Amino acid sequence: MVDVGRQQHLRTSRTGRRLPAKATVVVALAVTVVAVLAGPAPSSSAAPPGPTLPAEFDLSRYQPVNPEQFRSLAYVDNGRGFLRVGRWMCQIGPGYRYVGCQGHPATAPPDVRGAAISGDQQGPWWVPPGTTYRFGAPSGFRPPTLPIGSRVTLYGVTCTAPRADVVACRTGSRAMIFTPGWHKFFFPSGDIAHSPNPAPRYLPPRLQYWNQLPVSPAPPR
Repeated sequence: MVDVGRQQHLRTSRTGRRLPAKATVVVALAVTVVAVLAGPAPSSSAAPPGPTLPAEFDLSRYQPVNPEQFRSLAYVDNGRGFLRVGRWMCQIGPGYRYVGCQGHPATAPPDVRGAAISGDQQGPWWVPPGTTYRFGAPSGFRPPTLPIGSRVTLYGVTCTAPRADVVACRTGSRAMIFTPGWHKFFFPSGDIAHSPNPAPRYLPPRLQYWNQLPVSPAPPR
């Protein structure tokens, strides 16, 4: 309900002269428009946006290939899969969501031989020299090259070849990207069973702010 006293006040100028009824309507409409445009004040407690899916793991960008060509049939290789992208060699399995990639990005610690994820429970960890972890097939199986723009899935692990000399592999909530100039690890929030990422200044801006992968879309099984 419109307050009559307030309406009377609006119709009267500071000099005591009454404003025309039409002017009163214009003033009221102006106040209403300003209020609508201003809208409610933003809440300072609004939650920040969550992590976005890095392009390296956006499967819609990559053509799937037959995984059987990457799986060694030799008994000593225990069914593991092997692939190569540029200078990087990655191996998958034999357990579910186990993957390791051999190589040394510029941001890796000295002397490490690569990094590995264990069953989506630990990692990525750097693999130092002198450990029992072995890269490569005992049988001598030669890893096929994963073509640029392709992806392969084995044992709950998906690896992609985003660009020349770049490889990216993920399990469920853990993942790694290897490039000649930098590396990036992903792991669950609050997790301590992993090696650290390089300082943000060494990473592209799109990968500086999140160490977690989004819940959706879910990784392939």
